[in-house]
Amino acid sequence: MTKKAMRCFLYFFYFFLFFMVCVLPSYADEDRVKAELGDKSPLANPLKSALGEAEYDKAVKSGGYSYSGNLKCRLCHRDFFMGRKKDPHEHTFKSRVETGHPEEPRCLACHTTGYGVATGFSSIKETPKLADVQCEGCHGPGSKHNELGAKGGFLAGKDHPEILKKMCQACHNARWNKSFSNLDTAYEAYRNAEAAAASK
Repeated sequence: MTKKAMRCFLYFFYFFLFFMVCVLPSYADEDRVKAELGDKSPLANPLKSALGEAEYDKAVKSGGYSYSGNLKCRLCHRDFFMGRKKDPHEHTFKSRVETGHPEEPRCLACHTTGYGVATGFSSIKETPKLADVQCEGCHGPGSKHNELGAKGGFLAGKDHPEILKKMCQACHNARWNKSFSNLDTAYEAYRNAEAAAASK
């Protein structure tokens, strides 16, 4: 193969690679965003999906649970908190919502912490400390846990893995091609990361 032919081949190959990695996924995302925005079914509410409506209503109406923001979590779980800085959940509002649909409820429900729940995220102007999917985005409001100053106190804590997994599945669904082929493996990876941070 001549140098000119090789150069042409490489240009074509890099263009193809760029198209497959950068351009094609954005078209797929656009289609999913359009489908999501046109969906008239109820908004995702991970906490309600995980607890069930009766337990959710009981907890919310009790007034005993409120969102604190992950800076509170950092006080006791600093290693795990710092380790999560590269986790995609930690940047999901800025990377996925802020650039396109910063006020769209169907997006905010899964890309913020506690949207649709009293004391949860309402807007980037009013509740910036609850943007992204933080610790409470998976465990539910942390006020009771903070009061106890120890383990427990969460509506979706480590002591109830079946509820935590339902929290994951409320947003990681087939539409977004993020449904876990093996949810147990993903759950264990998070659980083990927390245990490793705690042992430091």
